[in-house]
Amino acid sequence: MRILFLLCSLSLFAQMDPSSAGPRTVASRDYKIEQVTLPTVAYPIDVWGTVWYPEDLTGGPLPFVLLLHGNHGICRAPGTQIAGGTTTFPPFCPPGTIQTPNHSGYEYIATRLASLGYIVASINVNAINIRANGNPERGVAVMEHLRYWQVWNSPLGGEPFGTLFSGKVDLSNVGLMGHSRGGEGVRAALEFNRQAGRPFGIKGIIEIGPVDFGRTTSPTAITTGNPVYNATDTAFSVLLPSCDADVSDTQGMRVFDRATRIIEAAQPAIKSQLYLLGANHNFFNSEWTPEDPEFRCIDFPILTDRPQQESISLVYVMGFMRTYLGGENFRFLFSGESAQPAVIRTPVQHSFQESPARTLLLDNFQSAFTPFDNNLGGPNIPGNLRISRCQGVECRTPPPAAWNHDADLGALRIDWPGTESSTPYYVIHVGERGAARDVSEFAMLSFRAAAAFDLKNPVTGTQDFSVRLLDASGRTATVPLTRYVNLPYPTGFAFRRSVLRTVRIPLTDFPGVDLKRLVRVDLIFDRMQQGAIFLADVMFAPAGR
Repeated sequence: MRILFLLCSLSLFAQMDPSSAGPRTVASRDYKIEQVTLPTVAYPIDVWGTVWYPEDLTGGPLPFVLLLHGNHGICRAPGTQIAGGTTTFPPFCPPGTIQTPNHSGYEYIATRLASLGYIVASINVNAINIRANGNPERGVAVMEHLRYWQVWNSPLGGEPFGTLFSGKVDLSNVGLMGHSRGGEGVRAALEFNRQAGRPFGIKGIIEIGPVDFGRTTSPTAITTGNPVYNATDTAFSVLLPSCDADVSDTQGMRVFDRATRIIEAAQPAIKSQLYLLGANHNFFNSEWTPEDPEFRCIDFPILTDRPQQESISLVYVMGFMRTYLGGENFRFLFSGESAQPAVIRTPVQHSFQESPARTLLLDNFQSAFTPFDNNLGGPNIPGNLRISRCQGVECRTPPPAAWNHDADLGALRIDWPGTESSTPYYVIHVGERGAARDVSEFAMLSFRAAAAFDLKNPVTGTQDFSVRLLDASGRTATVPLTRYVNLPYPTGFAFRRSVLRTVRIPLTDFPGVDLKRLVRVDLIFDRMQQGAIFLADVMFAPAGR
């Protein structure tokens, strides 16, 4: 009986932790086609990478994953991770140095995925590194690699693999991962694939500490023009290291903000964001210089244990690919509705949303009429609050608001108490002019919230308030926010920032309320004497599992 229990426990653990190695023996091969000229790139690049794959390729075709590194030194002293300089025309290195194999830094991810039956290529874009921006060029490079894989997958195959991969690569089932500038690079590839008529079936992209240069307003961050690339018509997740000393303004949150707003026509899909408290920028790539231990991160010690941080990316990258390419279900990792695997030892703040095509938006606070009328035509009624709508840089007032969300994101700033002695509240009617509405087809009440950088909030601990539903018969049910998430004081690297996280409350947690005749969603600020929060994207949503 104990043996049966142990086997069941191990099986359950394997289901909960997607980073476990699979049963297949893994092989790898390098490939390099030198000095390839591409139409939109002003300099030649090498189509250079390493592929990891199951040694036994019988069956298939197998899902294909492509990994893309970001901007990092391209030369180093042999046997070290110490940068050794570069020259005017990358990737030629000075005497006494060798090229840094930036693409090899994700071998720990690639081998695990390959052991589960994936073909994984990590590509080297050293020719693009140490140049101004280069992210559109990274997207072009991704597309060129995919075209080569199309050839290697054909019946005749091609050099250097011959027919090894003929018929074995499922290019209709592709996942992309990009780190740092590689994040915007895979996003650019998604757009170029769309413009080309979707020759490759990109089912999902996951980005780690990415840039968003097409949207940045910093004059020092970019020296060449760059379009805005969006993560649409595909599953998307972004990992944001809170102690990122490189992309310290966590630009990836803007990508998530935009992705949750675009109505997708071709492939509506889930979007998610994970704010990793204590994680740094470099340790996701095992070839990159160790993160400086002198870096200081507010409230959380910066991770200096590379294996611990690699375990984080293993869980999320593998969970993402196994869900959206492999057909398994690890969505709980991204929605935050279940406990994280034990190997994740750093706190994680989740943001998660189904495609807008599958939700009922109650209020996104973008209309000039909000906060007093919502997207469904119902009135919003505040009581004993100081309340204001903001968008973009407006949300930084009064300082220090530490707001880095996308310029198009609308939000409500709520401060309490106001000037009265009554309990503060914010009432959102779900029907036009206060009428009832049927929301029974949905499973969740969802909204995004964050504590403001304001001493009305507890510096330690969490902000809290109550959420109540009211139906047409006057029946109500109330739950505390902290049953579902915490809203801690803002933290980050170098400066504090308010990062919106998603609150997802199952509608079944409001017993007795008639969801076919729902009248109101009430936020009641009765659990803390004072506070200041941001509120965004109030909606009803499906379960997301």
